[in-house]
Amino acid sequence: MLTRFIDKFIQRVAFVIMLCMVMAACSDSDDDAVGTEDVSVAFTLTVADATSTRADNDGWDDYSPAQDGILNENMVNTDDIIIAIYDDKGNKVDIVEDLRVTKISDASGTGTMYAITGVWRNAKPNVERAKRLMVMANCNTSVWSDPSTLTYDLNPGTRKYIPMWGVVKIPEALTLGKQNQLPNIQMLRAMAKVSVKLRDDMTDYGYTIGSMTVNNYNTKGYCVPKTFNEVDNTSEVRFANSLNVLDSHADKISLPTTAPLYLPEYDNSGTNPATITVKLNRNGKLEGTYTLYFRNYDSDGKPTGPTYPIQRNHYYQYLIYKETGKIIVTLHVRKWNRRIYPENDGIIM
Repeated sequence: MLTRFIDKFIQRVAFVIMLCMVMAACSDSDDDAVGTEDVSVAFTLTVADATSTRADNDGWDDYSPAQDGILNENMVNTDDIIIAIYDDKGNKVDIVEDLRVTKISDASGTGTMYAITGVWRNAKPNVERAKRLMVMANCNTSVWSDPSTLTYDLNPGTRKYIPMWGVVKIPEALTLGKQNQLPNIQMLRAMAKVSVKLRDDMTDYGYTIGSMTVNNYNTKGYCVPKTFNEVDNTSEVRFANSLNVLDSHADKISLPTTAPLYLPEYDNSGTNPATITVKLNRNGKLEGTYTLYFRNYDSDGKPTGPTYPIQRNHYYQYLIYKETGKIIVTLHVRKWNRRIYPENDGIIM
């Protein structure tokens, strides 16, 4: 136990030293290059990881980048990042240019962070208006326009990166002609994650998933939550009022049996709620076809309560198993923040 603690302590110290070296190197060069009426900014960027397990969770309040995701869930295309300065009313002031992005490991040694520097040119006339720094990543755009209109296509077969957005409050007045160190920015994924799996003992009884289909979903989504210009920090976005659905309905999409599916937001309160059709095989033959709902399930595996929306940066994790001769389904809706979830950890719905 003590050895593990020492290893983690050394790992974190090494990370802090490395981060300081990266930022110091950038600072030395940027202070020389920045003009007297320009502003240089430096900050780190991570994917929003919520660790709080409070029963009253209603937003992405607490973040820890200690555990990374799978595939490219936490990855940023370093050639697809744009940054802008905003005032405290949600109005764009100007853009940040000449970006330099350095990928680094986080303090855990398993996740990913990005050290970023950039320059706000001719900042002097508006420097006092600068209250927020906003970042868009993986949104397939090189020009900052109105973020509320920025959309993406699902493209399940070819998409490599998940669109992300983040914002941080600028804690004090920016200094002209110098590099300004800003707080870390947590990025919020614009897509939800859905997976269905069998409990481990089901395979011992010859059960396998034959095929799965998500019924009713959107093929497009908005890159930002609805309240993107109302908050100072990413963590202040609330679940209840941030759903930002782009109506682009389609009937069916295949859900992989060995990997999660990533989906745009979808409002399940309408006449065509999303469901999942699962064909369950036993010993190579179809045992039955089951419909899964985006709802809670009781102890008998029956859906109960209201239907959940498919909401950005949430993980909808279904588990199928058999008890007393019945097929049982559970659904855990979690803040999407970990590779492996211990029992009941991170459940918010």
